[in-house]
Parts: sequence; structure tokens; C-alpha cells
Amino acid sequence: MIRILIVDDEELGRKAMEKIFAEYGQCTLVSTGNDAIKIYEEALDEESPFGLVILDISLEDISGLEVLKGIKKIEEEKEISENECATIVMATADSEKEMVMGCVKAGCKGYFIKPLKREPIVKRLSDLGFSPMES
Repeated sequence: MIRILIVDDEELGRKAMEKIFAEYGQCTLVSTGNDAIKIYEEALDEESPFGLVILDISLEDISGLEVLKGIKKIEEEKEISENECATIVMATADSEKEMVMGCVKAGCKGYFIKPLKREPIVKRLSDLGFSPMES
């Protein structure tokens, strides 16, 4: 089963994402970027890595872009192979193309526009090679 890290500083946002992404794996919810980086690294150290990270661009403590860069740095330092790195997808209400493009350049695999709608998420996850768990 895939482990999914959901990072959003709004509780309603986290809960809404959990409803959708729970069909794909075991979700861990965090509200800050610093917690996300810490939990991500701990999961690697415990050999129970996250396969998918859903990351809000706008967080209260540090930006989603900084979290993305932090995760990529950890993967690089731990010499995680390309195919074992987490797939990171940004979630944003922010339509600023500049920020989204910065995240794509930093290594994310795409983004979802908030409020999240199930159908585009299902399609994007399928495009990325993820499918719902068998019930």
C-alpha cells in the first residue's frame, strides 16, 4: 500500500484531500511545512517512505516550494534513486503561473487547483501511474 503525505495548513483542506486520496493509500496529514520535511525524512529513515506527497503551495510557516526543495534535498542526500523518489503534486488556490512553474522546475510532477475536484485528481493520478486500491 502506498503512503501519502498531505500537507495543508487548513484543516478543512486536509480533510477534503484525505477523503479523495484515502482511496489510493494510507494518508498522513500535517499542517506545517517544517513538520512535512521532518516526517518525510523520518519515514525514509524507517524504510517506510511516502510514495506520494500532496503539498499546498501556501503554508503559514514556509512555502510549499521550500518544502518541495527540502524533500528533494533529503532524497539527494540519501541517494534515493529517481524511481524511488516520492511523486510530489502541488495543491494551490493560487493561479500564479510563476510559483507553479517554480515548483515544476524544482521537481514536482504537477498541480491541482483548489477547491479540489475529484475527477481531475483521479485523471491526474492515473496519468502519474497511481490507481485506487482494490476494495
